[in-house]
Amino acid sequence: MKTVKTISINGNTFALPEGMAAKDVQALAGFLCTLTQLGNEYNYDDSEYVYYVGEGVRIQVSDQPLMDKAAARKLGDESRARYQARRDAEEAAKA
Repeated sequence: MKTVKTISINGNTFALPEGMAAKDVQALAGFLCTLTQLGNEYNYDDSEYVYYVGEGVRIQVSDQPLMDKAAARKLGDESRARYQARRDAEEAAKA
């Protein structure tokens, strides 16, 4: 299975370009840590959003195993079916 280096920004994970140098990954992560997330609330009086400074961002760099999309979907569908079958059997045993 292929492994890719990823960067997670506030829980959203992105694949980094293949072969990206470690120093470039460190520089990117360092730069992203300087960002501040904005929060927002809706102002019903003016029908527009108002923004405020929120928290900093959470950055995580890691290596993730990668499979092709069709295989991942098949695995997800099959495991969901097994999970549902177990839950159905547990519910039937309770009845």
